[in-house]
Amino acid sequence: MASTMLLGGVGAANAVALPENERSSALWYADGLRFDELQARGATGEGVKIAVIDAALNPDVAELAGANITVKGSYCAFPDTGTPVPAVSDDVARAGHGTSVVAMLVGNGTSADGGPGTRGIVPDAEVWFYSTGTGEDSAGDAGGVKCEKYDGARGEFYDTALPSDSPDYFLGRADSYAAWNAVRDGADIVVYSGLDSDIYGWTPALEAALRAGVPIVAGTPNPDGDVTAQTRLNYPYALNGVVAVSGLDNEGNILTGGGDRLDPMFGEARGSRNLGFLSAGTELLVPSSSDAWGPSLGFGTSLATPLVAGVIALGLEEFPEATANQVLQAMVRTTGPNGLHESEWVDRKRGYGLANPMSLLNVDPTKFPDENPLFVTSSDDPRCSVPGEPPAASMDECFWAFSPTFEDVWPSGTSEEAGPKEPSSEATAAWPAWATVAIVLLVVGVAGTAIIVPIAVTRSRRGKTQQAQQRV
Repeated sequence: MASTMLLGGVGAANAVALPENERSSALWYADGLRFDELQARGATGEGVKIAVIDAALNPDVAELAGANITVKGSYCAFPDTGTPVPAVSDDVARAGHGTSVVAMLVGNGTSADGGPGTRGIVPDAEVWFYSTGTGEDSAGDAGGVKCEKYDGARGEFYDTALPSDSPDYFLGRADSYAAWNAVRDGADIVVYSGLDSDIYGWTPALEAALRAGVPIVAGTPNPDGDVTAQTRLNYPYALNGVVAVSGLDNEGNILTGGGDRLDPMFGEARGSRNLGFLSAGTELLVPSSSDAWGPSLGFGTSLATPLVAGVIALGLEEFPEATANQVLQAMVRTTGPNGLHESEWVDRKRGYGLANPMSLLNVDPTKFPDENPLFVTSSDDPRCSVPGEPPAASMDECFWAFSPTFEDVWPSGTSEEAGPKEPSSEATAAWPAWATVAIVLLVVGVAGTAIIVPIAVTRSRRGKTQQAQQRV
C-alpha cells in the first residue's frame, strides 16, 4: 500500500483465504481477550463513538451486517473533476484494510457463507468512518489517484494557504485533517492504523485531541514494512500523548517479520519510545485477503490498534463518569494477568504491556487523576532515556517528547489536574496462557534502540528536528 498504510492487516504476503474448518483458531484473539465474558456482562461498547480514519470501507461485507456505522465522507477529491474519491468501495485493494480495522471493532462474527467471521471487541459501539481516498504518500498521490484536500463533512475543498489567524487554517493532509475533524465532530476515540510524514497536520490534530480528552490510538510499524518506512519520520504514533500500539502473536511473542528480513534489526517489531500497549496482531480472522473478499488470516499492528481502542471504549461504557484520560490511567495499571498493579513502562517494544479489558472493568478509573499517562511532561520520565546514553537533563534532550509539549497544548499554562487517588478495588480476573507468556516478556525483554522522531511542531523548530535526527 502507499506510504500512509504500511502497517499491514491485509497485506499481500500476510492474508490467506481460510476454509470454514480452519477459522476458529484465527479467533484466538477473541478467546484470549474473553469476548464472550465481556459481552455476557454487557460490555459491548454501546454509546461510545469511535472514529476510524482509513482509505475506504466496504460496509456490505457480511461481518459488518447490523453494525452501527456512519460514513462521514471523503477527505480526498479528484483534482481534475473536484469530485470526492468514493468513501465506500467494494474494491478490496482500496477497502480491505479499512474494512478489517472496522471489523475488529464491530464485526458480528459471521461470514457470508454462514461460517465464523471476524468478531469485534465492541460490537455495539458507534463507528464513524472518515475516508482518505487510497492513502496519500508524501507527493500527494493516493495509490495512483492524485488526492486533492477535500472536506467531506462540509462538501468543499480546504485551503492550506489561508492566513494563520484564519479559523480554518490547517497544514495537514487528508489523514490528519480527518482526525482533526473527528475531534471537532465529537468522537470519543480516534483510530488510525497508518504511517504518515505529516507533522504539520498531526501536531495540531493531536493538540486538539489532547485538549478535548480524546485519545488518538495509532499503530506502530510492522516488522515486515519496508526498511525505509521503519527509519523515516512517521506520525502520528511517534507524537507525545498518542496511544501507540504494537502487536503480539498467539504465544505472547512480539510480532516478527519472518526469516526474509533485509536487516536483522527489523526481524521483530520495533515499537516506539512512547509505546503504550500491546494486543493481538497476527493470524487473526479478517474479512478479506489481499485480492478477494472472504474470511482470511490477517497480520499487523493495524489489527492490534482497534483492539486497544476497543478496550478504551469498554472502559468509557462501563464508567460513564470517567474521562478517557482516567480510563488510560486504569489501563496502564491493569495490563497483563495480575489485576491491579503499579504502572510501569518497560521498553519501546512492550510499553506498559498487554491491554487487559476484563481487569480494566474491575477497577474504577474515576479514582485516578484526569491526566493522560502517555503524555510526557518531565525529562525524568523513563521514556526520555535512550539506552546507552546519559539520562535526559531537560525536555529539550527528551528527543521526541516535546512534540507537543504541555505549553503547546495548553498555552495558558494552567490546567485542572487532579491529584492521584487510591483505587477502590482490585482486578482478580483469570488470564489465558498466551497472555501469561506475554507478561513474562515484559520482565526479561531487552530495550530497543531509539525511535526516529522529529521534534518540530512549527517551522521554527527545525533546528531541534535536525538534532533529533543526529541522535538516532
